[in-house]
Amino acid sequence: MNDLQSTSLSNFAAPLDELLPCGENLEYDPQFLALEAALNGKPEVQYGSTITPATGPDWKTVRMLALELMGRTRDLRVAVGLTRALLGQEGAPGLAAGLALLAALLSAQWEQLHPQLDADDDNDPTLRLNTLAALVEAGGMLRQLRDMPLVEVRAIGAFGLRDIEAGEGEEMGDASRIAPATIAAAFGAASQDDLAATCAALDAAGASVGEIEATLARHLGAGMGIDLAPLASLLQRAAGQVRPHLAAAAITTLDEAAQLAASGGVAPAVRADGEIAGRADVVRLLERICAWYARAEPSSPVPLLLQRARGLVEMNFTELMEELAPDGLNQLAQISGIRGDS
Repeated sequence: MNDLQSTSLSNFAAPLDELLPCGENLEYDPQFLALEAALNGKPEVQYGSTITPATGPDWKTVRMLALELMGRTRDLRVAVGLTRALLGQEGAPGLAAGLALLAALLSAQWEQLHPQLDADDDNDPTLRLNTLAALVEAGGMLRQLRDMPLVEVRAIGAFGLRDIEAGEGEEMGDASRIAPATIAAAFGAASQDDLAATCAALDAAGASVGEIEATLARHLGAGMGIDLAPLASLLQRAAGQVRPHLAAAAITTLDEAAQLAASGGVAPAVRADGEIAGRADVVRLLERICAWYARAEPSSPVPLLLQRARGLVEMNFTELMEELAPDGLNQLAQISGIRGDS
């Protein structure tokens, strides 16, 4: 994460003091109310003919308020809000850190954590379970996760699970559908460090979901907690979209290293920004796009065109003209006196 390390978040799972390990219940505190307002966003408002559109959650404000509140209380509601803000601002690494905090809070502070168990109703956990339900809200956190970029390359764009699955046919009627070749190109050009970090964060987030479920089962009994399967499934699907591209890139890198070692060559510096530095990179990217089509859309004619383009990459101008427009080359030779064999 940019300015907040996950190790600092873990401090929020520690007791505040001996007498009140989780501090006071601040649900009526102005700061808590401001946090809820920032999470809810603003609805559409109409005054006469003037319409002010709705706005979503203010993640910057949510994060700021949540961090301040966590210094005063140990509250599941605040931690869930912080988790959503970290997801909104920092993507997969932020989500992983937030879910790890939730798992740690539930495990370490079960007895005193806010909202507290209802002592008048046999320690009923309904308030806590309702709070955790935000993790599987279709129009809330699950929507955030589907929209979260899984790959981002400045020259191509940022694409999330929603874009990828739409391109694979789940939302084919969507006019805003991103071409699969564009997404494949982004994965091919992305920094391997970034892809590895995203995949690791998604795996860590999934592990934290498992820890949360285990804690609930331990205290409430099997099947008595909340079903977090929709979140776990979405995390697995997201990681499943990233991991094959990471593996393919790693194999390519190893092959290059082996070839260089065999020829006594010197390996070039590894680029971390995903930029294409030469024709060899272009060829590799075209081959990987063709491989994707072979797996996902074997009937598509696109690979035929890409294979043609691959054959043109190493040609000079005269060779390109001879390949693409031989008549044009003859005309050029007559005008300039340049011959194809000169």
